[in-house]
Amino acid sequence: MAVRLPLAEYRFVFRAIDAVTVPALADPLWYSVFGLALRQLSCTDNRRSCLECPLRFRCDFAFLIRGMHQPGEKNGITRQMHTIPTPLIFHSRVQDAATTFPEGAMFSARILLVGDASNRLTSVVRAMVLAGNLGLGRKRSRFTLVEVLQSGPDRPERLVMSGGRMLANPMPGRTVVPPPPRIFRLLFDTPYLLPASTDLREGFDGARMLMQVVRRISALHEPYTGLPLEADFGRLKRLAAAASFLDGDLQAEEKYSYAGNRKYFLAIRGWFSMSLSGLQDFWPWLYIGQWLHVPKQASKGFGRYRLQVLDA
Repeated sequence: MAVRLPLAEYRFVFRAIDAVTVPALADPLWYSVFGLALRQLSCTDNRRSCLECPLRFRCDFAFLIRGMHQPGEKNGITRQMHTIPTPLIFHSRVQDAATTFPEGAMFSARILLVGDASNRLTSVVRAMVLAGNLGLGRKRSRFTLVEVLQSGPDRPERLVMSGGRMLANPMPGRTVVPPPPRIFRLLFDTPYLLPASTDLREGFDGARMLMQVVRRISALHEPYTGLPLEADFGRLKRLAAAASFLDGDLQAEEKYSYAGNRKYFLAIRGWFSMSLSGLQDFWPWLYIGQWLHVPKQASKGFGRYRLQVLDA
């Protein structure tokens, strides 16, 4: 597999105008206020749905939030999808508890943009400025954008916006995948969501999760790079079915929802360890998936995990 999927992570630094309370898992809240701001800036006719809008293939909101592409741009795995996975993923640091930032304090949020989505960074910045005016949370606490820095994966931070001026063009880069270890641990930093009807009495379906990572990267690759991704998906599915999960500590909450969402999910938390013996082909997918998360609701910050090498 040769994944040529450029990624760029941006850290948005804010100053609180009012006292701002940020929940421990803040990305769903950030997604909500950002999406509202981007729609206000992009939409010319609020009475129409995005699917009915003649401008949907040129609109920043439709592209970044709804994942809309020209029908002819769907290839391979994406032919089966009504929309393409969105190229904007909230990727903020998870806290142990809600944090209140007093007036004048600095705080931040992180967004990852996939492939050519970085060409729309100016629109993302404008939406973040408006989000600060709209306010965060039930109290609509206001804040102002101070600067934007571009960081990883695998890149040092650099300033791209300060004082309301863009100082540098975005430079997405390919992720450098290290050699595969023998054994690794996967830790969920945010809940991994499964349909509420999922039956866990027979245990955690790790093979399904592995293939979700593969399908997500595959679905993002060609639409946002213009480059085909060649992989033997049938072989990967057979390998996933034979994966060796060594041990773990996973818990499931029967119902998990968040503001503005009417669906309920099982929320999986915790960790598991896995041997890569005979499964080294999965390592690049899993490594890159740390920034792209595992669906469902991956763009809202859910399904975020990190890898720890236990035996190189």
